[in-house]
Amino acid sequence: MKRTLALLLLVSSFVVASSAQAIFIDRFYFQWKQNQLASHAEALKTLPFVATYFAVPGESRTLAEGKFDQKLDHTNSADTTTFKQRYWVDSSAASGADAPVIYFLCGESRCSPADGFALALAKELGAHAVTLEHRFYGDSIPTKSYSANDLKLLSTDQALEDFAEFQKYAQKEWKLTGKWIVIGGSYPGSLSAYYRLKHPELAIGSLASSAPVEAKASFEEYDYQVATVIPSVCLDTIHNVVTKVETMLAKDESRAAVKKLFGSSEIKDDVDFLYVVADMAAGAIQYGKRAKFCGDITSADDAVAAYAKFGLDLFDGWGMKPIEDTPQGNMSENPADYTNNGMRQWLFQSCTEYGYYQVAYHDPKLSSRSPRVNLDWHNGMCDRLYGIKTQVDTDQINKKFYAPLVSGEGSKILFTNGSDDPWQHLSINPKRGNVASSVDAVFVDGGSHCSDLGNSKRDEVVKVQNLFRAMTKTWLAKEKPPTPPKKPTSTWPLL
Repeated sequence: MKRTLALLLLVSSFVVASSAQAIFIDRFYFQWKQNQLASHAEALKTLPFVATYFAVPGESRTLAEGKFDQKLDHTNSADTTTFKQRYWVDSSAASGADAPVIYFLCGESRCSPADGFALALAKELGAHAVTLEHRFYGDSIPTKSYSANDLKLLSTDQALEDFAEFQKYAQKEWKLTGKWIVIGGSYPGSLSAYYRLKHPELAIGSLASSAPVEAKASFEEYDYQVATVIPSVCLDTIHNVVTKVETMLAKDESRAAVKKLFGSSEIKDDVDFLYVVADMAAGAIQYGKRAKFCGDITSADDAVAAYAKFGLDLFDGWGMKPIEDTPQGNMSENPADYTNNGMRQWLFQSCTEYGYYQVAYHDPKLSSRSPRVNLDWHNGMCDRLYGIKTQVDTDQINKKFYAPLVSGEGSKILFTNGSDDPWQHLSINPKRGNVASSVDAVFVDGGSHCSDLGNSKRDEVVKVQNLFRAMTKTWLAKEKPPTPPKKPTSTWPLL
């Protein structure tokens, strides 16, 4: 495959496809596109199949989607085994092959092309937007099973080298000579910071949104944050709901009824169920729905029923059932059972690298969950799922990545956190006092998890986004070569 990305994406820009949402196209503009397509007909016939081009519903742009032959084990030079790793390239706003690249990192779920702030920034900078799916998630499945043995190749180190190898491939094969900026949110936010730290020769800067870069087994601060960012009347109501649920679980005549109320009749283990109950409140608060959640449960005649309804609606919006949020629902080793979520894979990373166990806070007055959701239960989860009988050792990740970041080894990284987001307690931010002089860190006031990666027009979100915009332009200006680059050989711009 020695064709350049410039030619491939020139072709993609002229593809016209229909979708459920019709896109209004000016007749003159449409005719111009048709003429351009005809002029390139002969070139199209010679192109090898490397990607599928498709229209984005509701948008006047097309994307290249392909699969890259990624090395399975980057630590074993003798092993030449590869797997298909899915990627997308959007060059609709790129000014040429020498344009910058926004590298959008995906993480612990099925991936989709860069959108939101990442795509908006790419358009503003005249950049390519490149997205790579994380190994073991979505359609980028390296092994035939998700057994503990096969999942051993699922790690942060392997993922970072995946991103590096794909970038080097793109630069060489497609002649992308511009500078790359990495963006990610949550776990991919951590990967974004780690990538800049480990591969400064490949990325000139990073946005690490809501990035929990510190690994920790007993993450009780999560529960503390949930409990302390809501009004006291809301917390009191949560306490009453949890107490009543526990009471109902303890009685044979009401145990089945309370699980049914929460859509959890299939869940056998009581603590698994209590974890689901806790996650309903935590999810509402983590993702910016605390006002409605608190309003619903505090104003209801039956707070337990209102709590359950809100939680089930929340889960439904995520496209998941309560049982999928438990160890019981993630016992299968068949990848086909996890097409829409990556829970089993992510729990493996939790059990082997990060912990992040959302246990009940040690002070019941400042906790939103049952004290039975503790470290022992999480450790038992790892044994149930993978036969791992020892507590996760987070030292390796922290020594390799977190310690260098807080000691000043990283640079040109912006850490952003929502002030309401529980994950701020494992990130780098001013409140923790762990911001090295070589990096930057700011809060989105009133922001939730990764709120700066969306399209919100809230002043506080826009303020943080504008900060990163300014930083990227500074980085790119400093990285420009002293002489103007040669004009690209292909016709630009695209769409």
